[in-house]
Amino acid sequence: MTDQTEANEIAAYAQKLIDIADRDRMPELFEPNGNAYYQIHDRNGVSVTVLPTTALDEDHIIRLLKYRLAQYLPINFVDAQRVYRERIEHEPRSHVLPQDIHVIAGSAATGQILCYLVIKSLPDAPAGTTLETRERPLFPAEKTHGWGVYNRLRLLPDIPVHKIREIGRFVKNQQLSALDELGVRGPIEVGVAAFRTLVGPLRADIDAIVGDLEEGIAAQNLKYFHVPMVLIHGTIPYEGEDDYLFPRYQFCNVFPFAVAVSDVSLAMKTRLNQIEDALNQTGKQAMRALLALKKDLQIPKSSLEPAAGMTNLNVSAVPQKELKMQQRRELLDLGNKLRKTELFSGLSVAEASILRNCMETVSVAPGEHIVKQGDFGDDLFLIEEGEAEVRIADPSGKERVMRTMGPGEYFGEIGLLTGGIRTANVIAKSRMQLMRLDNEHYGKYLEQVPDVDRHLHRMAAQRAVASFQQPEKRSP
Repeated sequence: MTDQTEANEIAAYAQKLIDIADRDRMPELFEPNGNAYYQIHDRNGVSVTVLPTTALDEDHIIRLLKYRLAQYLPINFVDAQRVYRERIEHEPRSHVLPQDIHVIAGSAATGQILCYLVIKSLPDAPAGTTLETRERPLFPAEKTHGWGVYNRLRLLPDIPVHKIREIGRFVKNQQLSALDELGVRGPIEVGVAAFRTLVGPLRADIDAIVGDLEEGIAAQNLKYFHVPMVLIHGTIPYEGEDDYLFPRYQFCNVFPFAVAVSDVSLAMKTRLNQIEDALNQTGKQAMRALLALKKDLQIPKSSLEPAAGMTNLNVSAVPQKELKMQQRRELLDLGNKLRKTELFSGLSVAEASILRNCMETVSVAPGEHIVKQGDFGDDLFLIEEGEAEVRIADPSGKERVMRTMGPGEYFGEIGLLTGGIRTANVIAKSRMQLMRLDNEHYGKYLEQVPDVDRHLHRMAAQRAVASFQQPEKRSP
């Protein structure tokens, strides 16, 4: 089979899936349902329903999964070649969990799906589990952006995970013209329904929502609703080439976000009423009213944003589209190696990876002085491989061995913090590989990270005191 022949068959198969989803009609989804959290019937041509998975039968779940796949294909969020070669017909059934809540907008006249999103929850986790808990199921956005991506925010890390949901799988009907009135109304109605549900029937159950989005249209959609949101740019999203949404993360800039539901309740009360007033109008009058609201994007600050602002590690955007997934994997592996050290164990996967990329790798031969007592120095060294001896010379020049250091340990913290004179000699006992952190990058990235900064100051004080005492007993 020639490349062009296969390309034609891929395109034909993708178009067949798109056509099947476009012809499907599900008016029964919008009929009165006692299990629905929220329903609107025929607001100027659009009906909306918000249903738990348990209120959907298997046939409807599969048809919604076909709809989701069909909307991802035209915007290249999934690999059409893989879809064709594996003869995939719908998004994997495993992507729908019993706890999911489905927000669906459709044509009131035909039941054609106009727009759709999901509010997802984690599988059951032990009582007391929070985002800071290491061993726990991860939200989909955390699987992609790494554990700890939300942990520098205010309040959010302390909220039990069962009180957090993830908003995702937002898709609108790609076959509708940009000027189609129902195509304009559908996504807005879905947004209204989602937020009305969060601040209404689900308010006692949900304290925050998380997720990730493309900075552009998706982010503007949230801003349209005046959602007080924190967007985290300092991240390296990773999806393996076999993962379902690999193309989305390879070819788009995608960032995690977080929203406090209490902020939504306060800030959006007026905004939702304004949007619904516009939706209640008809034809061009409604379109003009909705468009006018786009000019008002004065969004309150999120209560999740740290009082001192986001750290530089969290705002240092990595050029995502320029980095192939293999390059990202290498960066993340280096970051995970850094996180295995006591000093940097509290960093998120993304923070450690960005920091490691700023650190220089230094190779040292046996017997070589890495730092010399009395010299000026303002950088810190973290041992990756090998061992070193820390020696202190008295006024006569006689040295005493204070300790031996190995992988995962570090030295130079006094110089790093004070920019002063080195207080000891550090000599390689074997061939070594070190990571070097200079004072400039420490000041830029770590002075704002309290756990790392406190750890360094505590260790600097302990070692300064120890330098006037007897050396540690060496291990036999």
